[in-house]
Amino acid sequence: MKHVLSQLGLDDTESGVYTSLLRLGESSVSEITKDAGITRTLGYHVLEKLGWYGLVNETKGRGKKRMYVAEHPRQILQFVKNKEKTWQNRVKKAEEILPDLLSLYRIDNKPVIRYQEGVKGVIALFEESLESTTTILSILDVESWKSSEFWDWAREYNRERNKRKIKEQILILDTVVGREWIKNYKGSRVYTEYRWVDPTDIKDIIQFGGEINVYEEKVMIAMLQQAKNVGIIIESTVLANILRSMFLIIWKQAEKIVF
Repeated sequence: MKHVLSQLGLDDTESGVYTSLLRLGESSVSEITKDAGITRTLGYHVLEKLGWYGLVNETKGRGKKRMYVAEHPRQILQFVKNKEKTWQNRVKKAEEILPDLLSLYRIDNKPVIRYQEGVKGVIALFEESLESTTTILSILDVESWKSSEFWDWAREYNRERNKRKIKEQILILDTVVGREWIKNYKGSRVYTEYRWVDPTDIKDIIQFGGEINVYEEKVMIAMLQQAKNVGIIIESTVLANILRSMFLIIWKQAEKIVF
């Protein structure tokens, strides 16, 4: 019986004390611990835990002596159900924090990936580039920036980036919307340089649907054309170098935007 109870979530000592109580009925600590073969100190500790589980009840005997009695055996079923519910909650919590744990998990040459959803989440990832020690290389599709929240934030972001003297090179898809945006652009151009990406060079792609930033060893991807705005940062020296090289190849051939 002790072995079976242990399989249901009780440890060996708890199983032994509970089994003794079932067999003895109402008993004192001395009687229970003697039958279970454990010390009185340990017996009090185990009985208290069994009380938390709802399997044992404390009563008063003659002379106010503490006595203990096992609850009806059907309570063991409730105990198991409670354990199941607790573990279901733990599984749910583990699933929730798994992305954070993965972001901390590092092995040699393994990319670290972090993920955010919603406007505020994407903005939080963008703002990490304000600590960049290298030029930010960006590929931008202005048509995907439909949210006024993004535009309001972007003005403050660019002011702060210029204040910190962080340079940015931006490739923009040459569209009607892109041309109109550049025409009305009023931001600082001291630390920012723009060039056009000719749509005829990528005929199968109508719009990017977001933005990519490459700086230091990081690649930040913002996907802004879905039901939920999504931002991803990948920390990988190899990936950052590959995309940086591809960007610079395109940059050399791209048309410089003159304001």
